[in-house]
Amino acid sequence: MKKLSASVTIISVTLSGCAMQQGDFPSLLKRPYEDDSPIRESSAPAVAISSLSAEQQNRLNAAAAKSVAADDKFQTSLPRVKKRAAAARGAAVSSESWVVAQMELAALEILRSPSVEALADIDALYREQLVRQGGQNASGGTAVIAKQRDVVRRQVERQQAEIDSMKGQLR
Repeated sequence: MKKLSASVTIISVTLSGCAMQQGDFPSLLKRPYEDDSPIRESSAPAVAISSLSAEQQNRLNAAAAKSVAADDKFQTSLPRVKKRAAAARGAAVSSESWVVAQMELAALEILRSPSVEALADIDALYREQLVRQGGQNASGGTAVIAKQRDVVRRQVERQQAEIDSMKGQLR
């Protein structure tokens, strides 16, 4: 009986709170901004908060910019070089088309060299930051550097794959 009267008391107190009509309560209607389109992510890159010094951040940004510029030049020249390599496919070694294709490939490798240098710069910065953080590679500045390092590494790998593919045609 005690449990029943306690249950009835709890239920009646709970329900009486729902029945109150006095007071200035907020409306449960939708607010005007709730009907607008959903929030979209900004196309601007998010600014990462890190433990990098201004000098380190500047070095990282400079290396990334160097790699992007080199990749742009590489991508611009790539169709021309692919055309030359395709024209030289099956040609005899030292023939004119083979030599032209080899020269174009060499020029393409020179265009990509700033990307490779940028990757080396970022690797050096990463090692310095690891030492600074005591070997913890998943937090702080190393995480910021690692993210940019992965972007540049993928660019370098794509460039190398393109060059290797064309070299394979010329053998």
